[in-house]
Amino acid sequence: MDELANVDTAEQKPRILFVDDEPRILVALKALFRKDYDVVTANSGAAALDILRDGDVDVVVSDQRMPEMTGVEVLRSAKDIRPRAIRVLLTGYSDLSAILSAINDGEIFRFINKPWSNVDLRQTIAAAVKASAIEHVELAAEEDINEKVYIPGVDDVGTLILDDDEATRDTLQRVLGRERAVYSARNLDEGLEQLEKHKIGVIITELTVGGEVVTDLLSALRQHHPSLVAIVLTGQSDAEQGIDLINRGQIYRFLSKPISEGLLRGSVNLAMRRYEILQKNPAQTLRIAAEAAPPPVNDTRGVFKRIGRLFGLTA
Repeated sequence: MDELANVDTAEQKPRILFVDDEPRILVALKALFRKDYDVVTANSGAAALDILRDGDVDVVVSDQRMPEMTGVEVLRSAKDIRPRAIRVLLTGYSDLSAILSAINDGEIFRFINKPWSNVDLRQTIAAAVKASAIEHVELAAEEDINEKVYIPGVDDVGTLILDDDEATRDTLQRVLGRERAVYSARNLDEGLEQLEKHKIGVIITELTVGGEVVTDLLSALRQHHPSLVAIVLTGQSDAEQGIDLINRGQIYRFLSKPISEGLLRGSVNLAMRRYEILQKNPAQTLRIAAEAAPPPVNDTRGVFKRIGRLFGLTA
């Protein structure tokens, strides 16, 4: 009887799939997590996909740099095969293209930097397992990207453009304004004012606005307004910021300037659809929960507190 009870307990453990082409890494990960989770491993992308096709998993953690199939490719396929599974990518700061692909294609839950801290890794896996327990709802579909005409009084949820470049603001206003309400801001203070005045579903922002990095702003918005969808549209290339924007802000897309009108409209329409579904299914925000972070010590203008008050929460 005891053996059967042990088997039942093991079967109830959340199932974690680790993918890495280095056997020693897989051995170390299995030793670290086998007490709390049902751990399965794969030494290649192809082997990982076979495991995913054969049975359900709760979390997929893949190394990026592997022969034949990269981690991004594994997670992109995992999204299609097992959409409920939460996806995590092991990577280095130098893998900028991988980071951007993971954000835009794999829609990952977290980046984990190599070499990792066991404490941080445990916390990330625990958060991913918690997120996987929420029933999956498809947040956006390709058929939703078709252009639509904005109807005043009906489509009252707007898009906020946060960029200190006037030409960019004017261009985005022209391209997007005929489909929905569009508001713009030159700096973080103006952006917060627009959030106070209008109902915003999507924010399109540069990495740095008015000399200030937007990561803290997006982190605060994710904590206090989790259904708001953020798109970064930037002329900068910063891998470290890309990692922070996923881990702390759960941005939806990371797009590069210049951008075609078609890609811009399609991305914003998908983002707005995502916002609408999150509003209707608030539990889904737990599947894209960012790392909880206290207000930064250098938050001299009280961005976190201001956003907390704005959305009726304590910052």
